[in-house]
Amino acid sequence: MGMIRVVSWNVLADAYVRREYYPQTNPAVLERASRRAAVVDRLVSFADADVLCLQEVDDALFAAAQKRLAEWTGRLLRKTGRGEGCAIFVRSALAAGLEWKELVFADRSGHVALGVTFAGIAVVSTHLKWEPPGTPEETHRGRSQLAEICEAWPSGSRIVCGDFNDSPGGVVLRLAEERGLLDAYASMADANTCNANRKRRRIDFILHSADFKATPSLVSQALEDDTPLPSANEPSDHLAIEARLE
Repeated sequence: MGMIRVVSWNVLADAYVRREYYPQTNPAVLERASRRAAVVDRLVSFADADVLCLQEVDDALFAAAQKRLAEWTGRLLRKTGRGEGCAIFVRSALAAGLEWKELVFADRSGHVALGVTFAGIAVVSTHLKWEPPGTPEETHRGRSQLAEICEAWPSGSRIVCGDFNDSPGGVVLRLAEERGLLDAYASMADANTCNANRKRRRIDFILHSADFKATPSLVSQALEDDTPLPSANEPSDHLAIEARLE
């Protein structure tokens, strides 16, 4: 295929929604059923996408998304011992001969990666482990998890999406560059995707092998350190990102 549009989004699992975590958010926004409906509405709005790569997806959200995404084929891989994980939805027109692969990382963190291959392209959704700033490369679990992904999908046309819990130029992204994966948003320095602890930054990525040319889409709003997330307009504490890969 000549072009593929990919969306990546950490949708925020219900298990992590506590009012004290989001003091600037209207409590009504955090009500589970209404927030879940808002997340699914946003997924449906990605009408031009071919693949949706999602993180922090729980069973209730996955079931709700399946009902609304009738023209998509989806799969959920939960983290070990957790009620949420990574999901991928592929537009059904592309779904013939899908090959799924599930990866549980060897570090016993419970974190996982879910991949699907079609039309000679491997697409992976993952949520890498957070480590404190300054963690050495050799003990950084997010870095070692990305290395496992590169070993599981070692060659060919690859797209790796997710919440990497690292910023551009960090130890995880340096490994990506070493392994030949490029950042689709490298040209968009202000495309911040979250503001945890009142510090805006980009920790969500769409990486791709060098055989693709990437055109990123603008994130849905400009974030400041104090922008409320979730909000009436944004049902997660992360913004979705999208790229066209040719």
